[in-house]
Amino acid sequence: MDIKNSENKKFNADVLKGIQIMCRMFWGPDPDSCRDMIEGDFFQPFKIILGKFKKRKSEENPSAILDDINLIINGFQSHQSFFDHLNQCYVRLFVNSKEGIKSPLYQSCYEFENAPMMGISAVKMKNRFLSKGLSLETRVHEPPDHLAIELEYLFFLLQEADGFISNEASSFAGETMLPWVTIFNQRLKSGNEDCRFYFLASGILVLLLEIIAGRE
Repeated sequence: MDIKNSENKKFNADVLKGIQIMCRMFWGPDPDSCRDMIEGDFFQPFKIILGKFKKRKSEENPSAILDDINLIINGFQSHQSFFDHLNQCYVRLFVNSKEGIKSPLYQSCYEFENAPMMGISAVKMKNRFLSKGLSLETRVHEPPDHLAIELEYLFFLLQEADGFISNEASSFAGETMLPWVTIFNQRLKSGNEDCRFYFLASGILVLLLEIIAGRE
């Protein structure tokens, strides 16, 4: 058996699990996910994934993000109270806020300053789905460049490569997703101290995309 090849496949399996976790995060909170976070080791795959960064950046500790996010989770007595908190945060940050949405979940909104939804990024994502014979029917209530939909597409590309990170997946992660998700993460940093969970989660996502793009 090729041990190196086996290790890479296991690592890439954790990457796939990481994408699934991020999908669950950015579709919005649900009681089952909140229960898993309160009662289990929900972010386990990221302990291995983020460990790869520690080897290159000895002065930094990306795994500390996990400590911070677990500190937030452990501050809640029940999964219901945690769900209520995340639901409030999700609505205020991404759905409806009297101050306006500063960190939209749609790539089109990052094409230029004050860019609207359903821009060229949405058209490109729709064409990507069509080119792969994939259906967007189950997500008709959201534009195709919603963050979670792009993550689902990235998951598909990785699955298609049968346990390896293909050039197509690497390019999509690094050239399509990483630039706007990095800005998304930076915008979540300011003025959202009571909703730090999503800033931290998006920080983990940036690192995950760097891994897939081969920039770790």
